[in-house]
Amino acid sequence: MKSSTVSSRHEVGDVSQTLSRVLRSRVAVHPERTFVSFPNTDTTYGQLFERAAAFAKGLVAVGLKPGQHVAILMPNSPSYVELMFATYLAGGVLVPINARFRRRELGFVLADCDAEILITTDAVDEYTDFTSLLADSLPGLRESSYGSRGSAAGAPRLRHIFLEGVKRVPFADPLQDLVEAGIGIDDETLAAATSYEGIDSLAMLLYTSGTTSNPKGCELTHGALLRSWSAYADLVGFEANESMWTPCPFFHVAGIGVTVAALVRGAAMMSMTHFEPSSALEHIRRNHAEHLFPAFPALTLAIVRSPDYDAAKMAFVRTVLNVSPPEMQTMIRDLLPPETVLLTDYGMTEGAGMITATPLAAGDDERLLRNGRPLPGIEVRITEPGFEDEIVAPDVSGEIQFRGVNALRGYYNDPRSTAETILRGGWVRTGDLGVVDANGSLLYLGRIKDILKVGGENVTPLEVEAHLGTHPAVQMAQVVGRSSERYGEEPVAFVELLPHGHADAEELIEYCRGHLASYKIPREVRFVTSWPMSATKIQKFRLKELLAAEQKAAAD
Repeated sequence: MKSSTVSSRHEVGDVSQTLSRVLRSRVAVHPERTFVSFPNTDTTYGQLFERAAAFAKGLVAVGLKPGQHVAILMPNSPSYVELMFATYLAGGVLVPINARFRRRELGFVLADCDAEILITTDAVDEYTDFTSLLADSLPGLRESSYGSRGSAAGAPRLRHIFLEGVKRVPFADPLQDLVEAGIGIDDETLAAATSYEGIDSLAMLLYTSGTTSNPKGCELTHGALLRSWSAYADLVGFEANESMWTPCPFFHVAGIGVTVAALVRGAAMMSMTHFEPSSALEHIRRNHAEHLFPAFPALTLAIVRSPDYDAAKMAFVRTVLNVSPPEMQTMIRDLLPPETVLLTDYGMTEGAGMITATPLAAGDDERLLRNGRPLPGIEVRITEPGFEDEIVAPDVSGEIQFRGVNALRGYYNDPRSTAETILRGGWVRTGDLGVVDANGSLLYLGRIKDILKVGGENVTPLEVEAHLGTHPAVQMAQVVGRSSERYGEEPVAFVELLPHGHADAEELIEYCRGHLASYKIPREVRFVTSWPMSATKIQKFRLKELLAAEQKAAAD
């Protein structure tokens, strides 16, 4: 192998349907089989289709046209999945909104995504009051009237807001009203809403957690989602009579992906509204979930370190997917039942979640020390950073690029970022550093730039620095990542105060709350009076080295 370009040895599976058509075909064959399982309720394919179709008829009745956008701002729940497929049955494009977004981020996404309809809930008001958050994010929403909300709220296309639950606010209508609106829509009219769709039709705008100051909407097609997650289902041998559990949120590509993987197999997906290890373990054991997809080490470690965890009682688990450095993979592997295979992958929103994954047949060295091989229909190459077409040799690090059936179509409303990311020949730049070895396996080495990855979410230091810089006492702020067993990485802020400025660490952390998503808030603030400098720039890597040295000294 003389080049670091590698592709799968397997052919792309026959995926020629859209998400709504796959659902209809599964319902026709086994309506009684469980599709969605939460700790306190199971929903069969037939039940989900019936409820989704009722919502879909309502969407058509209130004026949703094929190809228009429906946004969902909710935590994981059975109704989320029903509304997801209602959108597809009505011919719409789904916009899952990150439930961790705060005012600035949410306001940007709602203005950018061109959603005609927004659906939210009061189910978690004790944790997040979504209606208050919406009112704060869209100026004028509280004063807007039905039918003129968009222009009043700064989101020109937004015409309807529906609220699940018992709460009532003037700018939203009860979700039940959507069902009642659709009573007069017949099955033939609903079926006609998806007659235009094909596998290359847009299925979803999935906003990144931000590799620039604002989130970017990744345009993912039906084919990208179905082919990517069908390939993963093949890789782990996911069978129709099995279940796959994930705590990942449905606004994240991993949560969506597990749902799609279950759909293509006619199997069950399992999830929960709030992740809690003991209830997760009870749910997993009760349903004998054969496949676990916690994805992030914070979630995996919470499971295997729970007092309720007993590896001897988990031998029914066939596979676990966790993405972490080799040392942590090895530690986790030793805590799993000997019958269970630990897998990892490399993926991103722009690749519909899955780009490479470790095969079941691979040995421990590959499964623990590498991030796998490209899935069918996907190619990966490593290029010299800054030279987009200069392919490096095997075992030489560089920027990871990919292309194939899983690739995003572009960034919504962002032609500049699209042109910078999707290169000649369809290659997608990732901004990630990695190597491909002589056997064709990828190893992810980290971000090329200073982007932090906190609990699976991207954090842009510039965004946090800019917000801290608006504090009246702050002269300058620099944010870097510190290794975290729980989150993978956590943000630490170094702050220089103005000559007569006064602020303590807690004040600055509090200053970030309510303005930034929780995972972006610095876990620690350190005050400095001078900076490590090159000729013209602050050397951020010196700050990271300081934190790493302190952690090493503490561990010794």
